[in-house]
Parts: sequence; C-alpha cells; structure tokens
Amino acid sequence: MPIDQNMVLTHTERVHNSIAEDASAVSAIAASWRRSMLHYGLSPDQAKSENQLSAQELKMIRERMELLLHVARPILEQLFRTVGRSGCCVILSDVQGVVLDRLSNVGDDLSFDGWNLRMGSVWSEQQQGTNGIGTCVNEERTVLIHKDQHFSSHNIGMTCMGSPIFDVNGKLMAVLDVSSARDDFTFELAQLITSHVAETAYRIETEYFRASFTDATVIVADGFSPIGTPLLASNRDEFIVGANRAARRMLNLQDETFSSPIFINDLFTNGGARSGLDAAEKSEIHKAIARSNGNMSAAAKSLNVSRATFYRLMKKHNISRQ
Repeated sequence: MPIDQNMVLTHTERVHNSIAEDASAVSAIAASWRRSMLHYGLSPDQAKSENQLSAQELKMIRERMELLLHVARPILEQLFRTVGRSGCCVILSDVQGVVLDRLSNVGDDLSFDGWNLRMGSVWSEQQQGTNGIGTCVNEERTVLIHKDQHFSSHNIGMTCMGSPIFDVNGKLMAVLDVSSARDDFTFELAQLITSHVAETAYRIETEYFRASFTDATVIVADGFSPIGTPLLASNRDEFIVGANRAARRMLNLQDETFSSPIFINDLFTNGGARSGLDAAEKSEIHKAIARSNGNMSAAAKSLNVSRATFYRLMKKHNISRQ
C-alpha cells in the first residue's frame, strides 16, 4: 500500500535520530530499530521487502507444524470472530516469521495481500525490521507495534500485536499475531486486543502440550509461576515425561533432567519444589536400590560410584537403608 512521501521522510528522519541518540536504553522500540539498522543492515526508507516462500516450501513447513496447526485452528477461528469485526486479520507464523495461516474477512483480503501479509510471506525482523511477528520472535515476549513504531516506512500504516507460543520443551515455536491496517485503529484498542492475543497464545500453547501427551496424564503442578499455569505430564508409572515452560521455570527442570525417569513425588518435598536435577538423582538412587534388592554394594556399583559415595548420596536425599 502506498505511503505518502512526506510521511516516509519524516519517519526515516525520526528513526535515524533515535539511533543517533541511542534511545535503546529506555525504549524497546528504539532497541529494535537499532537492531534493524545496525545489526541487520536495513534502512527505514529502503524498498519494500516482499520475501515470499514458494508453495512447495510453505507446504513442507506446514507439514512439519501439522500438530500445532491442527490444535490452533479452532482457537484462531474463535479469536477471529472477536477481532475480525474491527478489520483485523489473525496470523500464525513460525519462528522464522513465515506466515503459516491467516484468517481475514473476504473484503479485507486484497488489502492484507497488499501489505504482504500473505501465506508464505516472511516477517522476520531481519527482513522487515521492527514488526509484530519478527520482534516478538526476537524478544520472546508479547509486543504491540503501532503504526509508526514499525521500522520500515512501508509498514507504518499497520498495527501488529504478536505473542509467543512455546513448545513442550519450553522453546519458542510460533507467534500468534493480530494485524490491522485501518487508519482509525487506535492505540487504546490495540492495547485491549494485545491482552486478548496473549491469552489466546497461551491457550494454544496449553492445548498443544496436552495434544503432545495424549497417552499421559496432564496435571497442574503445585506452586505459582508468573508465566502461566505449570503443567506436568506423567505416564502410568507416575514418571514425569513432560513439563511446560512454566513448570520448567518453577521447578528448575532442564532438558538433561529428563534423561532419567523422575517420580512425581520426588519433585516435591515439604510442600516446596525440589531442584529438577536433585529429583532425578534421588530417583536413580531409589531405582538402584530396588534393582539390587537392597544390596547397597550392588546398587553403588550399578551407578558406578563407591559404596561410601552411595551412602553420602542416600544421606543427602534422606533415604534410609530400609
């Protein structure tokens, strides 16, 4: 969509002044502008980027993300029923900023196509500068980029609201974005919708976690996490087989923690959360004792530690010889 040349010049000057003054210390937007220009080598007045994947490339990515797309689609439709009335489109992208799904009103399709918000278009910060999808990926947090907060002068007619979606290992896997190109789309309305986008993104994340552990029992871990409800997945033997980002953060669970089975009860002692590594260590000691039928020398040997070290580990975890 064409932008008035005077607006382009004014925006370009504003971006350059912000970077020259190094306002990045006090403004997240200014920090993103600085990355866009100095790290990615972009210019706010350069030709519009329309990096577009081929149909085959898009198909391959969508196939890899099939479970997420399946889980997310009805939730996206519910979100669109709310925000679509305001002339917004709903977008799901991967961590490279590739648009994997888009919901928009038929009457708005040409407009969003004109803004290059098409299936298969790339909205990484490296390609487009500051924007709701790419900046969300870069910072792994919910962002609101309103009109001239965008880096590129070609995008200053849009408002983009993006929120991250994390996978079952706590790693970023997608972004939920709501975008509008209406002139009368206010910052106050954008703030309200941004909150709704964040809630919806977390709902997709939770449903994806449940869908990834259909043969396990998903439970809410005791305790509080500021980044969401801590969820654990356990198998029939009550071993932990999965934990979402909130649970990992709250219980200090790392990827290596899951290299050995962890009993649910071993995660909690005296009503508080234990270290994930400590829980795994205690679980291994219990299993070694069980495998050796109480023979401590054999149990120590199975763990490749001395008998004295094994007793010290038992004392550390308050495990009795019985």
